[in-house]
Amino acid sequence: MHPQKLVDGIDKLVSLPDVCVKVNRLADSPNYSAVGVGEIIAQDTDLSARLLCLVNSAFFGMQAPVDTISRAVTVIGTNELRNLVMATVAARVFTGVPGDLVDMAEFWRYSVTTGVIARDLAGRCRVLHGERLFVMGILHDIGRLVIYLRLAEQARDILLITGGDDSLLAETERDLLGFDHMQVGAELLRKWKLPEGLVAVVGSHHHPLTAGDYRLEASLVHIATVMANGVMNGFSSDEIFNLIDPAVWEISGLTMEDLKSTLKDSPAKVAEVMDLVLSPGARSHSSS
Repeated sequence: MHPQKLVDGIDKLVSLPDVCVKVNRLADSPNYSAVGVGEIIAQDTDLSARLLCLVNSAFFGMQAPVDTISRAVTVIGTNELRNLVMATVAARVFTGVPGDLVDMAEFWRYSVTTGVIARDLAGRCRVLHGERLFVMGILHDIGRLVIYLRLAEQARDILLITGGDDSLLAETERDLLGFDHMQVGAELLRKWKLPEGLVAVVGSHHHPLTAGDYRLEASLVHIATVMANGVMNGFSSDEIFNLIDPAVWEISGLTMEDLKSTLKDSPAKVAEVMDLVLSPGARSHSSS
């Protein structure tokens, strides 16, 4: 099975809210307006409330309060807000994932931690529109959820072989399936009509040097995944640094002080963002 075919069949299991479809359609239209995008998002009161809370959070650090979605579009841009919409609804739509394959609470905590760290690193590298990195981090492993939903038995074999070692995951997936979760994630985001940069980074986060024009973004997300995994497993900053590919680290231009400072700041930011990004039921939506 090709990743595209796997994703084509996901609609029966994962259905994007109508608001997402409309926002995507309008954002790609030459006649879109901030007010129009705001009106569409406002149809989903829970989503619009959480987006406004997120944009106004200390994590985003806006200079002045943003009190409407249309204002949020003006401040951070249409594409950035569209990406945030997708990241915010992702936890809603992936329900029914077998509980023996993944702990959804831990999956989203790891994903959010990766997103928070990636955005922080982007700021230290002076990358424009750091919100992109936040969303890239949150969605980087979303292809794994597609595999868990569509190919549960094969996924169990893969997890048995890897023994929980994520460094073996992509290679094992390719051996057993003929493709990996990065390819599946990229196909899903392409189907959702998200920007090519986001697609490219999700499709190469284990091998950021292959990301072409998006090597820096992919490198930052890759480093963020290592740091997030280290945070969740109680590794020291030196242990985390030693797990990062030197070539990837060099592309980032980051320093050891950047890494330590980010690790120090991230727990409070993650705690804030978790409640804003995840809907109340998102942490327990796996099935046994």
